[in-house]
Amino acid sequence: MQARINHNAHLAEIHRTMAVHGADVSRQIGMLSSGLPINRSSDDPASVDLADGIHSEVRAIVEGTRNIQQTFSLIQVADGSLNEISAMVNRMRALAMQGASSVYNDGDRLNINSEFNELRAEIDRIASATTYNGRQLLTGGNNKLSSASTAQTSASQSGLTDILVSDADPGVYTFVDEPGDGLLTIGNGVQTQTVSIGHIGEGGIVADREFHKIRFDRLGIEVTLTGENVRGTVGSYIDGDLEGQTLIVEEEKDLTFQVGPEETSNDVSSVAIRDMRGTGPILGLGDLSIITRGDTQHALDRLAQTVDTVTSERNRLGAFHNRLQLSISTSERVMERMIDAESRIREVDVARAASSMTHSQILSQAATSIAGQADGDIARILNLLQ
Repeated sequence: MQARINHNAHLAEIHRTMAVHGADVSRQIGMLSSGLPINRSSDDPASVDLADGIHSEVRAIVEGTRNIQQTFSLIQVADGSLNEISAMVNRMRALAMQGASSVYNDGDRLNINSEFNELRAEIDRIASATTYNGRQLLTGGNNKLSSASTAQTSASQSGLTDILVSDADPGVYTFVDEPGDGLLTIGNGVQTQTVSIGHIGEGGIVADREFHKIRFDRLGIEVTLTGENVRGTVGSYIDGDLEGQTLIVEEEKDLTFQVGPEETSNDVSSVAIRDMRGTGPILGLGDLSIITRGDTQHALDRLAQTVDTVTSERNRLGAFHNRLQLSISTSERVMERMIDAESRIREVDVARAASSMTHSQILSQAATSIAGQADGDIARILNLLQ
């Protein structure tokens, strides 16, 4: 074997090996201290991508489960009111049964009819007052603004924002906005309402950084007229800008609940709660009375159908509730398995990491000990030169 002074290949190899062992020890210490086998994407890019995808899906399932829990609250609110409506319909049926008897004369039936009318009015009130987060539940659904509404598509020029139509009847509403008259009119061909907008600013121009809410209370419509430099808006309103513009109100019957991360039917559930107002088209109690025996006979047949209708609506909501409950159970099981899968990727095997660190430390110490012996060739040459 040749003896060399300028280059010690053995010592260089030992230094390289010691650097490898040192890097291994450092990596294992990082894993043990953090509890994660992957502390940076370069450790295992494929596993990082897989773990992040699983984590994203778990978060989506968690939010879907929260949506379902909130849906339960909404359904319970609707069911509570339906329970009261059912009790009132049954009371109205009992009154009709009472009025159908010849024991009572027409004067008595007038008194009975007074309670009958009050119960019908209370059913209407309960149905209209049953809301969840501002959304009416028992009036056949809230309405929405169609994207074809020209008043919305041209809002960047007119400064019209925050258009609220949930209380409006479906239909096409057209603005009448004569320049300079200080008035704003809107109507759907059946009803029309005019409000004064003279207060919005000098010359009918909304001032810079200002906005004004305009409510057409009889029509259930509210809009906001904005000026320049209002955060989140573009354009500004000048009296006359809305002339001929339309708001198209569409009926929205279904309540939609996002229970999964996609837009597919598997991840979106919907249920329609019908109009439960007493004078509405479903229950149809608006024309009933029990003033005469003939009226009571007619009312009894209609009320029997109404009882079945309300019961059917409650049963349908109960079935939807049970379906969502099963969805929660399934989601929890899936989430449990996915969390376990993510854990297998992200969690460090402490025993294996500790063993690997000890192994690397032993090899590093052995290399340090052998490094002294790698200088043997140089020592022999120095002895020859003496």
